[in-house]
This record gives sequence, structure tokens and C-alpha cells, in this order.
Amino acid sequence: MKYSILFLALFFSMSTGNAQYKWCVSMLGKTKLKNVEENREGNMVMVTTAELNKPGWFEIKFNKYDTEVRRTVFVNDASGSSMQNWEEVKKNWRISTEALKKLFDKGEELSFFFTEIPRDINKAMVIKVRPLHLCTVKRSEK
Repeated sequence: MKYSILFLALFFSMSTGNAQYKWCVSMLGKTKLKNVEENREGNMVMVTTAELNKPGWFEIKFNKYDTEVRRTVFVNDASGSSMQNWEEVKKNWRISTEALKKLFDKGEELSFFFTEIPRDINKAMVIKVRPLHLCTVKRSEK
């Protein structure tokens, strides 16, 4: 009886500990989204033209980095065509405001996603990879 309760407690703690990623999104050092999870409707970041014209960074900080996987961040425009990707993303990822401004040339909205693939080729061949939505960035004129 003791072993079954201990096993269930261990299983529950392991499954909830690895269940969700969390990340923070910041622009020019100001936090825009904090400890967010995947939520396409809720993870919206408004960026003004004035912010895009200032020198600085748009940054996404992941709460953890697993060395056993290869993380890739990519961005889509409103049409859904992948525009750019960054491989081997560690715990922090950032892009300059100047580069972000160039990405906005195709529209007023950018969606950021990430995927993780195990480094072990045998594991990578049997898993299904689904891109996770990090945030959607919209440009405003204010």
C-alpha cells in the first residue's frame, strides 16, 4: 500500500512538472507577457512604431532549457508563410528591434512559434512535432 501511494505521488509530480513550458516576452527591457503558456488568443503583444524605432531587443526567455533537445524558434506573417527561423535556441532568444521592424514589412502581425526535437535520431524519428505558439506581435501606430 505504501509503495503504491509513493509510486502515484512520484508519477503525479513528474507528469505535472514536465507538463507545460512557460516563457516571458519582453520588449526594450520591459516585460510584455510574464510566465505565459500556449494560448493563441491570450498571448498578444502590442508593439508601437516608436518602440520599433528605438535601439534594443525583443526577447523571449524560456523557463528551462533541456540539452537533450534541439529547439527552433520561427516566425510567420499573417498569411502563415514561415519567414525566418533560428535553430539551437537556448534559454533566451532575442532579435533586435531593427530586425523585428524588417519582419513587419510584410504585414501588421507576426506569430512566433517553437518546436523541440530530441537530439537522439531514434527518438526524433518516432515523435510527432507540433509547433507551440509563443506569442503574436501586432504593430500599432500609437
